[in-house]
Amino acid sequence: MSIESKIAKRNIGIDIFRGICILAVILLHLNIHFAFTKTFLKDALPKKLFTLLFWNGYNGVVVFFTISGFLITSSIIKKWGGLSQLSLKGFYWLRFSRIMPLLVFLLLVLSVLHLVGIEGFVIDVSKTSLPRAIFAVLTFHLNWLEIQVGYLPANWDVLWSISIEESFYFVFPLVCLFLKKEWQFVGVLILLLIVSPWARTALYPDSELGSKNHFAFLDAIALGCMTAIVAYRVVIPKLWNTYFLCMGWSLIILTFVFKSFVYKSGLVGLGLDMTLQSIGVSLVLLWMFASHRSGKQRNRNFLKWLRHMGIYSYEIYLTHMFVIIFGAQLFKHLNLGEHWLVPYSVLLIALSYWIGKVTFTFFSEPVNQRLRKSFNRLKHEKK
Repeated sequence: MSIESKIAKRNIGIDIFRGICILAVILLHLNIHFAFTKTFLKDALPKKLFTLLFWNGYNGVVVFFTISGFLITSSIIKKWGGLSQLSLKGFYWLRFSRIMPLLVFLLLVLSVLHLVGIEGFVIDVSKTSLPRAIFAVLTFHLNWLEIQVGYLPANWDVLWSISIEESFYFVFPLVCLFLKKEWQFVGVLILLLIVSPWARTALYPDSELGSKNHFAFLDAIALGCMTAIVAYRVVIPKLWNTYFLCMGWSLIILTFVFKSFVYKSGLVGLGLDMTLQSIGVSLVLLWMFASHRSGKQRNRNFLKWLRHMGIYSYEIYLTHMFVIIFGAQLFKHLNLGEHWLVPYSVLLIALSYWIGKVTFTFFSEPVNQRLRKSFNRLKHEKK
């Protein structure tokens, strides 16, 4: 199947959702590296709009966890008919083909930049070593390493969420095969809704990076998984789906925009703010699923760029820090004034998009398809 054919079959709403999230991540990192809070932007924009634009990267990553749970569960149900019918070897190969080639290539580039001593990419050897960091990435526990030693260089730091997703991809099929029944699986997922709020607030209370532990996001992933099961197994009336859409966006807006209210309400202290957001995302996903299944989704041209950001979100996530780090260094070297800040930032966002698209089109997806074809060919030969 060609890349264009695969894209045409994708859920437009979910792609746009992912595009919004990766844009939130980029804007957060631009804010961190360009210190927007110390520029005219802080005073020129309403407080809530500034917060919405430049302080929601973390929330965006949590949304990705919920979407991942939904998409992986959906793909298993579509491909194998049920969670307990999945092929362990087939599942792992599909995930390996999509995730690992670009991740390994990224590690190679980061290692070279570290060894050459390029500013912004050198690991502090007083904290940890390059081999240790590589091992942590490939064994999906970079987040735990950072909890122990502190922040790694920015392009390494973003891999904390990849460690969590990859761990999920490793454990998820094993749990599905062990439990056999979907209702048993749902029961386990409900238990995870209790674990995560505790893990976000009490597991590492004295660590700034403690909330990046694996257990802190099980509720987001679990809600995505449960949403997929409900979407495929339960017939939901159209009116209910409309209610879900309104309620879902209300919860998302609450956690993205009204952060001070959420904090003062005590939800953050209880670790329930991200659970509430994930419930909102799940409700919106139910509506998007129903809309896609009905064939009534429209590919609105004015959102096409945002949809494609979602399609290339993995590639953009892994590569955008190169653009931001080198972009910030160039901005400083050229001694550009604040009046260049907005157009320069837009240029960096566009460049991040373009690099993500090129990486997806000419590396990630071709390698992904080639590896999957090789697996299918070997499988047929054995038969």
